[in-house]
Amino acid sequence: METLDTAIRLMVIGQIVMISMVLVARGPRAVSIPLVLLQTSIAAYLVKSSAVLTAAMPFAEVPFFLLATAAPYLVWACANILFEFERPSRWIMVLFPLATATMCTLDIVTGQVPVLIRAASIGFSLFVVLHAIYSVVRGVFDDLSESRRVFRFCFVSCISLVAAYILVMELVFVGQTVPGWVPITNTLLITAVYLAISVPLLTRPADLLPDERSPPPVEEPGLDLAEQEMHNALLAAMENRAYARTGLTIRQLAEELGLPEHQLRALINTRLGYKNFSAFLNGYRIDEARQRLADPKEARVQILTIALDAGFASLPPFNRAFREATDMTPSDYRREQLKPPQVVTQLRQN
Repeated sequence: METLDTAIRLMVIGQIVMISMVLVARGPRAVSIPLVLLQTSIAAYLVKSSAVLTAAMPFAEVPFFLLATAAPYLVWACANILFEFERPSRWIMVLFPLATATMCTLDIVTGQVPVLIRAASIGFSLFVVLHAIYSVVRGVFDDLSESRRVFRFCFVSCISLVAAYILVMELVFVGQTVPGWVPITNTLLITAVYLAISVPLLTRPADLLPDERSPPPVEEPGLDLAEQEMHNALLAAMENRAYARTGLTIRQLAEELGLPEHQLRALINTRLGYKNFSAFLNGYRIDEARQRLADPKEARVQILTIALDAGFASLPPFNRAFREATDMTPSDYRREQLKPPQVVTQLRQN
């Protein structure tokens, strides 16, 4: 059984190396680098959790341990890059790696980690993975490309679910002798995931991975008559500030316009140049926010109020979207647009 387990692990590691080389050669750098790091951490886990492979490479025990421990956070980071979901509170994201770093330090320096600290670290990592799963499921329908949406859902969900299972097993058997079936089960699950994702990754990486987080729209889409009618209906809805409705989905918009959802997706994606529905809406939302931030009459209106009025659910996603669109924070943009003499004059007139 141990020989079979080792052989499967080596096969998966070879597959990881092959996929990583393809991603580096063909995939967009902003996406391929985090994915390669994630795969490296998975390979490190396969080595670290095998007594045979660890004994064969004792010099690399510490690096492998650190890389394997970072796997849950890399799962979360890759899911964020692919789906652009909201981050948890900053203090939570600092607490998780801090707890894990503490466990790693104790393990490396003393060779022993109290069960409570190890359990807390595993629990923190599990929460990070579960948050990634939740965010992937919540935002999967925002992607306008059918093939990429299905692939991302399967890819991230499979890896996240396997990572969650492995962490649950570690949490269940923390401080105990791990049964022999657990390592081989983990290895088989990881093998199944890579067999499922290797073909599309190796054959069509450019179709499945995003080139940019928020690509600009095509200025002259060259619409045919039917598409032009859909486009006119879409523009009319945006002029009526449909974008300002928080939580608006493309399904809701399609139903209101009386259009088939798949045709509306195709129009916004392939003809207008947007890869996700949020980016399309945020373009209108940011334009409105920029106009209001540059208006001296609204100099005393809070930025949060402007963000909510434009359709954002809260201030952090508005700040991120605004910074991506303008390379400035909303506060800096307002200060740049509203020169002090102009503001004073306007306020006196009011």
